[in-house]
Amino acid sequence: MTRVFALLLFTFALAPCTTRAQATFDDLARFVAGQPMSPGSPLRQIEALPSVRKHTADTSALTKTWNDRRLNTLRDWARNEVHPRIVRPKVVKYPFGGPDFVHAATIFPGADEYILVGLEPLGTLPDFLAMSDPQLGFYLTQLNHTLRSISQRNFFITTEMREDFGKAGVDGVYPVLLYFASMTKHEVINGQFVKLDAGGNPVVSDAAKADGIRLEIRALDRLPDFPQTASLYYFKYDLSDSGFKASSTMKKFLDQRPGGMGYLKAASYLMHQNGFANIRNYLVGDCQFILQDESGIPAEFFATYFNVTYFGKYAGPIDMFKEYDQPYLRQVYASGVARPLPFGTGYRMRDEDSIQMLGVRK
Repeated sequence: MTRVFALLLFTFALAPCTTRAQATFDDLARFVAGQPMSPGSPLRQIEALPSVRKHTADTSALTKTWNDRRLNTLRDWARNEVHPRIVRPKVVKYPFGGPDFVHAATIFPGADEYILVGLEPLGTLPDFLAMSDPQLGFYLTQLNHTLRSISQRNFFITTEMREDFGKAGVDGVYPVLLYFASMTKHEVINGQFVKLDAGGNPVVSDAAKADGIRLEIRALDRLPDFPQTASLYYFKYDLSDSGFKASSTMKKFLDQRPGGMGYLKAASYLMHQNGFANIRNYLVGDCQFILQDESGIPAEFFATYFNVTYFGKYAGPIDMFKEYDQPYLRQVYASGVARPLPFGTGYRMRDEDSIQMLGVRK
């Protein structure tokens, strides 16, 4: 990359997003997701650029691949195995998931609120109309590059995303959230940076001081009992015991939203460690339902508080986490009680040896 081009990229990454004052948030979401934009959208004037045409083709192919190879199966499984066992949750709490709205929305459609928590930066939105074709090409290519983990492995790798977001161009999860909202057939009505006040209430903030992002969304495939609109939150927050405690703003925010569904996938076995006892104890003490793989809450501890339905086949942890083998799970799965699981998930996405545990509070 030339020094001149690098400077241009730095310039547009920091520029105020005047596009946002002209295009709707739904147009922005459709643009980054390669979806058709509304007839009057100002972004239509750049849709014929080679970089945008390539992005549209690439994302169309990626969305079709995800639906054909994964999301349709997930959706059918959830409809047959999860939804009959639970009441539709008003809130879905997804710690350690980063900006992975796509799986939360696919398995748990129709929630009033989705709360995602990770360590990836919030990011901003550039002024797409002020960018040249090469600049757009760089930005949109990098955006698709940041999605490589979840498209290939079904979860984000935080270290990869931190490295990606440290470059000029895509600087955080904001465009990823928009991408996933549009991809999962949601209209994005509004987007705001928010900061949690002392009482845990999300108040509108500027990007520099924000703790999170809130998108107001509407499901296009809405069933009669779905809310008219829903909130999608992403918070950059430390969930270790030093960050998540009784006095923390995140704890107060969640306390205002009791019950609901907890979702844990590829959670790095953090709650098997002493330094994450607070979030573990909060989830088992608060959630009415939890769906998780083996990397979430330790299975024996989990079964103390929940009636658990087991799915899949337990083969133990992958080599990276071999110290977290769970004899309790080996015993459960050896008993033959587990139901089939038609997809890989968590760290065994490509294997048949993956599991899901659906817990309903005792």
